[in-house]
Amino acid sequence: MPYQVETSTVPFLIVTISYLVVLGLIGWWGNRQNRNLQDFFTMSGSAGAVLSGLAYFSTQYSMSTFMGVPGSIYHVGYAGMSVSVPGIAFSMVIPALLVGRRLIKLGHRYKMLTMADYLADRYESTAIRGLLAILMLIFLVPMMGAQTIGAGVIFTTYTGAPQWVGIVVMGVTVILYCMAGGIRSVMMTDVIQGVLMVVTAVTTFFVSLKLGGGLETINAKLASVDPNYLKFPGHNNSYPWQNYASMIVMWSFFCIGQPHLFTKFFTMKNYGTMFKAVLLGTLGMWFSASFIEWCGVTGAASFPGIPGKESDFIVPLILQEGLPSIVSALMVAGIFSAGMSTISSLLLTSTSAVSRDLYQRILKRDATDEDTLKMSRVVTVVLGIIAIGIGILKPGSIFTIILFAFGGLGIWAAPIICGMYWKRTTTTGVFASVIIGEAFYFLLLTEFKSLSMGFNPLIVAWLVTMMILIGVSLFTKPVSAETIRRHFDDLDKPVKA
Repeated sequence: MPYQVETSTVPFLIVTISYLVVLGLIGWWGNRQNRNLQDFFTMSGSAGAVLSGLAYFSTQYSMSTFMGVPGSIYHVGYAGMSVSVPGIAFSMVIPALLVGRRLIKLGHRYKMLTMADYLADRYESTAIRGLLAILMLIFLVPMMGAQTIGAGVIFTTYTGAPQWVGIVVMGVTVILYCMAGGIRSVMMTDVIQGVLMVVTAVTTFFVSLKLGGGLETINAKLASVDPNYLKFPGHNNSYPWQNYASMIVMWSFFCIGQPHLFTKFFTMKNYGTMFKAVLLGTLGMWFSASFIEWCGVTGAASFPGIPGKESDFIVPLILQEGLPSIVSALMVAGIFSAGMSTISSLLLTSTSAVSRDLYQRILKRDATDEDTLKMSRVVTVVLGIIAIGIGILKPGSIFTIILFAFGGLGIWAAPIICGMYWKRTTTTGVFASVIIGEAFYFLLLTEFKSLSMGFNPLIVAWLVTMMILIGVSLFTKPVSAETIRRHFDDLDKPVKA
């Protein structure tokens, strides 16, 4: 791999090892604070605004944001910034407004720990719990693998080592602190990682401007190659208006269907905490996305000709070329943070799917919380190893894998929204709509791409899912009056201490 400078190796390793040791110590501390299963998965609903805001932002921002998306924009130009900047600024606001208030109250009142807890209770169905748990594993584990790919790229860039080395280092570190401390360790490390991400995004942007000779010079270089780099629909007509609209909707609204983001509301203390967290998290997301994704454009002028998936290297290259070795290594810790903060939440959420939703609630209903907690730690290791394997195999680019997984989980926004706002939504409707919606999503990705009409397949598949959910619900039996009362009428009553 040609994209590396040997003199960066020692400073990079010093900073990286120090950073990983700090994260490990946080995992150890978190383990000492946990008293039960509720602490392990939701901190028993005690997280404050700063912790909640930075944790949500850090989880939402992944290796895709810091490497995959800039790598994609590198080949597109300014139009590529529509990949996430407009939508991602609202990726916490919209879920908070639509589902956040209800989730905080439901979580505190009924001790819900996972997205499956909510859906199984709302639709009186253990089978729905099982279906969601299986689909979570199908989509979340590859998403974890995509995060580790970025670590491999970074290690190769800075040390010349094979990519699998970085993948294993990141994977093992995350496994250890998730296994030890659960959500407490995840959210505490998210605070450090969130701050690092903002600093890295801003620094990388200004370094890229300096390398390119200023924005005016960069724009002139790009225009000389292809004027479409500076306007819609971008180089090679990559981002027509359908794609632009899809990305805004995807990264804002469909966060509702992502289990690792959904459960963050169960950790929050109250509504006031949520709104403060939204403000803090949204500012962090806007700053980071705007600056780091712009680097895909500015980097194209300074490092032309990077082929295909290797454009994922663009941000590490900018930092390595434009900063002293030790400072560059510190900034790269911010990119590590983007991956580690997301993979830790994904790993914990996937663990809950197996240990809580499948093991304790379906396969062994007499399992105690202590049994489930022990099982959770074993499952964390197993799923983490699988994710490492996916990262090493690298079945696609970081952004491609994450888009696929995000879309598959986004289908669940239909039963969540209808379940919260339409009392007539039925269990049969959920099953029919989700199964058909997921199948249709796969077909749009593979055999019938033209049916998407230029939109992201998730948009079309979700609309079909909603129509089926509404249609089937109108002709099937709704859940009991008692469940409707608990999920609608009782929510206005104060929560008992």
